[in-house]
Amino acid sequence: MERNDKCYQTYVQILKEELIPAMGCTEPIAIAYAAAAARELLGACRIK
Repeated sequence: MERNDKCYQTYVQILKEELIPAMGCTEPIAIAYAAAAARELLGACRIK
């Protein structure tokens, strides 16, 4: 498929529209998941 092909251009445009809103949101979710997994594995610790 050539870059100036209409199908290619449409595909790229769809990717640009769909991927931009999702960029940057995975890091906080990954940190929260890691913290939850660590708490489950280690148990809840209370500091007195």
